[in-house]
Amino acid sequence: MNTKRHDALSALSGCAWAGIAYLIGRTALGPILVGGLLASPLIGLVVGRLYRPAYALSTRGRALAALVTFYIAVALFGLAVGLYDAFALAVPGRIPSAVVIQAVIGMLWGVTFTGYVVVLWPLAYLNHWLVGRVSEESG
Repeated sequence: MNTKRHDALSALSGCAWAGIAYLIGRTALGPILVGGLLASPLIGLVVGRLYRPAYALSTRGRALAALVTFYIAVALFGLAVGLYDAFALAVPGRIPSAVVIQAVIGMLWGVTFTGYVVVLWPLAYLNHWLVGRVSEESG
């Protein structure tokens, strides 16, 4: 596997996921969404590296790894949104740690209980497959 290409594709993939997050969250999150959007290439890189060992697993193992990395990505996106909300948009009287934790939990809760996970998990699996396939072809 071409590691540099895998990392670049993972970061680019993070940008694509930022577009999905924007479409889903623009109304509910408003301006604090910017924090997650800015962090998306880094989130894509982290998730891509975390998933890399899963390429050696069975289809079921890769699917489970895609679910785990999907939720890690959502939590990291929530962390970025929360940090942006707590510090870039600092509002007097709020507890920064509570703002951050609220964003992380809100993101995890949101994708789970709105049902988005049903569509986004298979999309995450497909995304990992595509990144891995293109990385193999070039290496």
